Amino acid sequence: MSELKYETAPFTIAVDSEHGALRLSVVVIFIASWAISFALANAFITSEGFNIIAIIIAFVVSALAARASETALQAKWPSGRTVQIDEAGVRIAAKGAIQNMIRASEPFNILLWRFQTKRRSRVPKGWFVMACALEQDDNYLAVYAFASPEQADELQATARFTTLATEKDTNAKDTRQDSLRYAGEQRRLRLAETFRWNSGAEMSLPDFEQFLARLDGQFGQWMPSKR
Repeated sequence: MSELKYETAPFTIAVDSEHGALRLSVVVIFIASWAISFALANAFITSEGFNIIAIIIAFVVSALAARASETALQAKWPSGRTVQIDEAGVRIAAKGAIQNMIRASEPFNILLWRFQTKRRSRVPKGWFVMACALEQDDNYLAVYAFASPEQADELQATARFTTLATEKDTNAKDTRQDSLRYAGEQRRLRLAETFRWNSGAEMSLPDFEQFLARLDGQFGQWMPSKR
């Protein structure tokens, strides 16, 4: 009886801690801090021509201000978007309004994939995007998290994440990628990746692990590792 309660009790995760409005605010703070810092440094540090010292000071101050403001804003300015799991299924909601829904009363597929970042952006180069999508009637509900190579390998040890290949690699003739089954799987993953890019919900890695554990506990028959 307690196991059934664990598997169907409502479960909610706040997502998108670095939402678009927050990132835009951080950029504005960086620019404003740089302009103010440069003006002050330039006024107090005399230099003939281009004031390199003032520019360096302004960049350091603005970077520190942006980092501090991002941390503070993340704690006080949630996106209002959540991923919810209960006996009815899985859904993404924004301020109470359902954006996407996978119904537990109907069959669905769970797709797991990962790929390595090629350049530094919000995470260091070489980190992995670990992604999960629930597919039902051509609808994809996608969530993801960033992980270091070590963290990605630990997660890979507990679930079957397929490496997302490029279309060029999928069509290569000299490896197992010549398999029609593999090519079909990669096409599905690329479609799921499109949904993740456009509307996926970003989680912290611990929350992502909890999400997968909850899926495994409640919908284990659909998990790739259980097939």
